[in-house]
Amino acid sequence: MDNLGAELRDGNTSPIIIETKKPWRKRLFLGFIGFVSIAVLGCIGISGFVGWLLTHPIREPVVSKPSEFGLTYQDVIFTSREDNIKLSGWYIPAQNAKAVVIQAHGYAGSRTKEKPSFPVTQALVQQGISVLMFDFRASGESEGSLVSVGDFEQRDLQGAIDYVKRLGYQNVGIIGYSMGASTAAVVAANEVEIKSVVLDSPFADLKEYLQVNMPTWTKLPNVPFTPLILREIPVLTGIIPENVSPLHEINKLGKRPILFIAGDADDTIPMENSKELWEKVNNPNDEYWVVPGAKHVGAYSVLPDQYLEKVTMFFVKSLQVHRA
Repeated sequence: MDNLGAELRDGNTSPIIIETKKPWRKRLFLGFIGFVSIAVLGCIGISGFVGWLLTHPIREPVVSKPSEFGLTYQDVIFTSREDNIKLSGWYIPAQNAKAVVIQAHGYAGSRTKEKPSFPVTQALVQQGISVLMFDFRASGESEGSLVSVGDFEQRDLQGAIDYVKRLGYQNVGIIGYSMGASTAAVVAANEVEIKSVVLDSPFADLKEYLQVNMPTWTKLPNVPFTPLILREIPVLTGIIPENVSPLHEINKLGKRPILFIAGDADDTIPMENSKELWEKVNNPNDEYWVVPGAKHVGAYSVLPDQYLEKVTMFFVKSLQVHRA
C-alpha cells in the first residue's frame, strides 16, 4: 500500500478510463440518413412520374362534327411551324368571307371540348367570318405525344396561321380558351397578321401560375413537389415554362384589340390572371369582361347569348367585316 501511494503521488501510474460504447447511436444516425435518402429519392421519383403524366395526358376525343350544327366544312391537315407535326382540323368557310378566326382549345382538350366552340363557329359564320378549328399536338386527332402547356403549341398555332394565309386571308383573329388563350396571346403578340384576339380564361405566366397552382393539377402538396416537378419537367421533356408568358409578351400587340373573358368563380385559373394582363397592356381598345358565377371557361355556360353577341361583334368590328 505504501508503494502504491508513493507511485500515485509521483504520477507514475495513469488513471484507468473505461469507455462505454453506444452502438445504438450510430445505428440511429444511419437509420435516419437512410430514411431521409429514401424519402428524397421517393419525392424525386414521384415528381418525375407526375410531371410525365401531366405532359402526356389522355387524349380528349373529337366527339362531334360541324355538320351536326348545320355547318359546311372541310377536313384539313397542316403542319406546325418549325417541327412539322401533322395537325388535324376543320375549315368552316363562310360565304364571301374576307376574314377568318382560328380557335385554340385548352389543355388536354380537343377542337370540340370547349362548350363555346361550335356555337361560336355558328355565330361567326353567320356574320361572314370563316373559322378554323384544329387539335393541338398530342390532342384530338393530331400527331405528337407531348403536351407542353403552351410552349411547343405556339408552333402549332403558327402553323394554323400559315395555313389560313395560304387560303388567302389577310384579316385573321384568334379565340383561345385556357391554355389556348395563353398560347394565342404569346403568338399574336409576335405575329403581325393577327388583327385581334379573344382570351377566355388565360394564365398570365405559366411558371408563376404553376408555382402557386400546381396542386390543382397534381393533388400533391406544394412543398416539396412543385419545385421538384418544375425542375424535372425541362429535363424530361425539353419544355421551358418561361417560354409561355403572355405577361411578358402582350404589350407587343400594341393597339390591336383584345377581349378578355373571365369568371369570378374560376378556381382553376383565377380571374386575377386576366385582370393582370388587361392592366399590363392598358389599351383603350381592349375589354375586360368578368362573368359572375362563371367557373373555368364557363362564361358561355352562364350567359350564352351575351357571350356569343360579345365575341361575334368584337370580331366583326376588329376584323372589319362588312356584310353586303
